[in-house]
Amino acid sequence: MITTLDAQPQEWMEGDENVFHTVAACHFQDIEHIEHWIDKLIPRNQNGIFVKWAGGRRKSQTRDLFIDSCLKYSSEIDFQVNCVSTNEGEMSWFAWAFYMQNRRFVTQRLDAKNRNCLVFQISNEKDISFPVLRAGYLIWYHHVVRYLSECQNISGKFISDNFACDEEGPGDGKALGVSFVNFLLRQSDSDLHIDLPRVDRYRECDRLSDYFCGWINSVRSKTAVNAQEQKLAELETHSWIENVIYAMNLNIIDEDGNDVTEAVKAAVESGSANG
Repeated sequence: MITTLDAQPQEWMEGDENVFHTVAACHFQDIEHIEHWIDKLIPRNQNGIFVKWAGGRRKSQTRDLFIDSCLKYSSEIDFQVNCVSTNEGEMSWFAWAFYMQNRRFVTQRLDAKNRNCLVFQISNEKDISFPVLRAGYLIWYHHVVRYLSECQNISGKFISDNFACDEEGPGDGKALGVSFVNFLLRQSDSDLHIDLPRVDRYRECDRLSDYFCGWINSVRSKTAVNAQEQKLAELETHSWIENVIYAMNLNIIDEDGNDVTEAVKAAVESGSANG
């Protein structure tokens, strides 16, 4: 199985608790299966080039073409789609819960731009740091992948190019976002691993996940037109698509066994893990 992942918006929380983020995961048998459905569902421009959800001068028209194609072929579609959305208020819970439970390994410091960063101790010799808004996104993203694995039994190859700050190649800073998500997955004993696409054929594979996350995030964010919202509700009657809001509702216990739920709530409200 090959799963393509894409997200809207990409890789950073925006600092607004009401902003929604959506990950779309599309699951296929193999790359030929992906290419068949891309060719069938994704609109092209006048030059015959596939258009992305956010691309092209005629975005409204191409989005409607994609949505109508999904409905037209809804009874034939034989791949699975899982769309997971969370607003930033809830995403902060995932991030600060992780911080409060791992304070022996996670600290805070200011970077050269005076931004508050979370610092993660990878080994005795190495740590990595991210600005809080990026760290929060990456921690949440790893929870979404765990949800796909543990609740939806998704396995196989995962491909994602939505880590906008990543670059291919060796050296410090290369592929840092996806490497950190994979590090968190390993720490949670997950067998999943996310790969960046490295050849052109695989770089084209995320077109369906791009459209689904764009469509559903626009509905969640109340920016979609009524017709697009109504057609999504119609599509959701089919078993091959799941559209859920993923939230956190639990008591948080720190590394010493203390219930710190109220402290974390206060930290989230104040915007600092120090309360």
